[in-house]
Amino acid sequence: MKLPPIAHVAPRRLGEAVSRLADAPPGQALPLAGGQSLVPLLASRDRTPRLLVDLRDLGELTGVGEHDGFLRIGAMTRQHTLATHARIGAAAPLVAEAAARTGHASVRHRGTFGGTLAHAAHPAQLVVAAYALDARLLVSGPGGARTTALRSLFAGPGLRHDEILTAVELPLRGPGSGHAFGQVAHPVGGRPVASVAAVVDTAPDGTVLRAEVTVGTRVSPPTAVDVTHRLRDAGAAAGETVPTGPGQPQWQGPPTGPPAAYCRHAVRVLADRVLTEAITRARRPGAGAPPVPSGSGHDAPPVPTRETP
Repeated sequence: MKLPPIAHVAPRRLGEAVSRLADAPPGQALPLAGGQSLVPLLASRDRTPRLLVDLRDLGELTGVGEHDGFLRIGAMTRQHTLATHARIGAAAPLVAEAAARTGHASVRHRGTFGGTLAHAAHPAQLVVAAYALDARLLVSGPGGARTTALRSLFAGPGLRHDEILTAVELPLRGPGSGHAFGQVAHPVGGRPVASVAAVVDTAPDGTVLRAEVTVGTRVSPPTAVDVTHRLRDAGAAAGETVPTGPGQPQWQGPPTGPPAAYCRHAVRVLADRVLTEAITRARRPGAGAPPVPSGSGHDAPPVPTRETP
């Protein structure tokens, strides 16, 4: 489907971009980052703005650095950079691993960290990884800058129409921490159906001090589950977060697609796998596998392409 006629501006200063958004009625002006999430919504007419505010020339929204115990990543940082940047790979390997599994090369070279998080697609690899790390978002609007938790986007109204996500902050983790990521992708198009991330902290003797599994599926929003005392049945605990069908709490699924029961099964399988891998990596630093290249997203049985009776 072709895009509708839309005006386009490309400000060179953040303040100008915010002003452009603020001057338009809600929904009539939208920020454009990499376009990988927004353009399909425009084509399907799920979003019908009159103006796109292009952020590509805002150099202040890029860069990687450390600030007060956090790794700060500019919102316009491309997904390819997330997957290959040495500092990100060392300080936030979960994000690097998730980025490496996002789409194919052309998507990763255009898609941005901030754009992915702002659209907050439930099973998106980077959304689940950042949620698992309890990421903070730096946001700028007409009233100035503020900081909010990524997790609050799923518990409240999210970003206002006149705000721009400028950077993402990830807590720096110390020795004894481990991570792992797994997903099930649809065989047609490779879009994630379910993504699961595990983050653990261990003592010097290998004792698990904290273990958390984060689940995001096509039918339910990201949810973090503390499995510190349920290591042997983490899969069951994670599966409980996935509703079994319409009418169930947390259900936000489409009318067609993989059955909810399959999503729950996939989450159970993935949760046990990623938790085991995260603990192994935490106990043996450096022993974990490097980020898995895109295209190997089938960590669980293939997704059924139609509902079964």
